[in-house]
Order: sequence, then C-alpha cells, then structure tokens
Amino acid sequence: MDPKSLDVVVATIDELAVAGATRARTVPGMDGAMYALSWLGDDGRVWFAAAALEAVRRGRPIPRFLHSVAWIGFESAMVNLVMKKLVRRPRPAAFADQERAHDLRIPTDTSFPSGHAASAGTMSVLLSDGSPLAPFYFTVAAGVGASRVYVGVHHGTDVAVGWAVGAVFGFLGRATGRRLDRFLVGRP
Repeated sequence: MDPKSLDVVVATIDELAVAGATRARTVPGMDGAMYALSWLGDDGRVWFAAAALEAVRRGRPIPRFLHSVAWIGFESAMVNLVMKKLVRRPRPAAFADQERAHDLRIPTDTSFPSGHAASAGTMSVLLSDGSPLAPFYFTVAAGVGASRVYVGVHHGTDVAVGWAVGAVFGFLGRATGRRLDRFLVGRP
C-alpha cells in the first residue's frame, strides 16, 4: 500500500470515529459514562483491580497478580516510552478547543498509539484466558478505548492500533501465564 492510500485509510477511520463520538454525545448519560471509562483507564486503575480479582479467582493470588502487573508495566513502557517517542503524532486538533463537563486528566505526551487502549488490549486478552469474566473484560476494554476518542484526546486509529498492540502483549502474557501455572501446580 502506498503512503497516500494509507493516509486516506487513516483519515477515513479517524473521521468515522469522530462521527460516531459526535452521535454518541446525543445519548443521555453517555457523557458521564465515557468520562468514567476514561478515568478508569488512567494508570490502569480498572486493570489492576481486575488483575487482583482474577488472581484471587484462580488461586495463588500473589504470583498471578504480579504476573499481570508485570505485563501491563512492560506494555506501558513499550507504548509510552518507545512507540509514542518514535511516532510523535499530535493529539487531535479539536482537543485543545474542546470544553469538558467532567474532570479529565490532560495528556501531555503524543497521541499514537493510545496507551489506554493498549493497556485495555493487553489486560483483556491476558485476563480473559479461561475466565468466565472474559466478556466483561472485553466490554470494558472496548469502552475504555472508545472513551478516548469520545473525550477528544485520541484519533480513532490511535485506539485501533493501541488495542492491536495490546492484544499482542496480552497473548504473550497468556503464554508466560500458562508456564507460571504449570510451575505453581508443582508448588504447595
């Protein structure tokens, strides 16, 4: 795909995401829900809680919780300290002018990929492995990512790539988690 075609695809996805967010703003209660989801994604709040819940549910809570925390930490470092520094995509232009009815932590780094979406992708894939809570984890991940477009701090493609990058880390985490489980089975 030539660069001009890629630019058209990116612009189209970003425009569709903004149009969807604009329509969603007309739904009663959506504003509060989206700002809440964005807040839950800050610093992985929802994912640390979910990791604790899943670790307790599976037994051997300390090693399993630490395993999940290690993966969200690794993913966050790669996204925020490596990928964002390499790409340096600015935040959406409308972000600076947008009025917000709710508190929002204002990001100071670059936009691509979305760290919230990457963490959501990582943890939803990692925690859902064999879990009856998998639909919940994926629903929260979708909501956290979508909220970042809704509140105006990310382009749609930032979120889509964040989810994809996160999913890769999540599948890697699953593989190491299975090894951890095999190791723990042999321990009292």
